[in-house]
Amino acid sequence: MALHIRNAELPGNGESRTFLGRDHGGVPVSFFIQASPPGHGPGPHRHPYAEVFVLHEGSGSFLAGDETIEASGGSVVVVPAGEVHGFTASPGGPLRMTCLHLHDHMVTEWVEPG
Repeated sequence: MALHIRNAELPGNGESRTFLGRDHGGVPVSFFIQASPPGHGPGPHRHPYAEVFVLHEGSGSFLAGDETIEASGGSVVVVPAGEVHGFTASPGGPLRMTCLHLHDHMVTEWVEPG
């Protein structure tokens, strides 16, 4: 049976909504629907699975291991499993994106900035 959920029905707020696959019939993916204001984003962290960022609008600076990636709407950023990463939305408007966690729930290990 197909599942239909409106974004506004997902837990969260106007900045971030969360879909956990395990809560929706064991779907093997989870994600955030993100609208990060300029200057906002999570600090350094890692996951035991890959994370894929699909940028829809705006831009941001992504930390991925020792690399900094500047990306904007229309881009995809892929961070491998176990790699320390984070992002910060750039000035000029919100960074709108979908952050895919390739797992039925989110497992996050926060890391002290190096």
